[in-house]
Amino acid sequence: MVTPYLTFNGNCKDALDFYRAVFNCDEPKILPYGDYMPEGSKTPPELLRDWIMHGEMLICSTNVWFADEAVPPTVGDNIKLSAITPTGKEARAIFEALREGGSVTLPPTATFYSVFHAAVTDKFGVNWNVVAEEAPKQAM
Repeated sequence: MVTPYLTFNGNCKDALDFYRAVFNCDEPKILPYGDYMPEGSKTPPELLRDWIMHGEMLICSTNVWFADEAVPPTVGDNIKLSAITPTGKEARAIFEALREGGSVTLPPTATFYSVFHAAVTDKFGVNWNVVAEEAPKQAM
């Protein structure tokens, strides 16, 4: 599955409200940075507390992802495609193929929601996130 991913610089909530009104969408799912604590952190940076770490909304039957990013996107560079695969192995294969002749913008990493998340700009200048639906194993 390929999911459009729109990025903003502090105004993601405004964009979600705008697109919700334009397309008459249901309430989006939102996770602010303030509700997520990275490992080793006790508090999020004050600036990011209310910014959107991840948002999702169904627009015309397509699930669209949204987020605020600390580095301001430039016009035309604020849309990414997210290739979502069932397993980390499949995600890695896609990532490796996309990075040929391109540039890695987020090295592969495991997160609290996935065994594999990476980002790359391919040789044609298209920005991709590659994410596995496979969740990491929980420590017992």
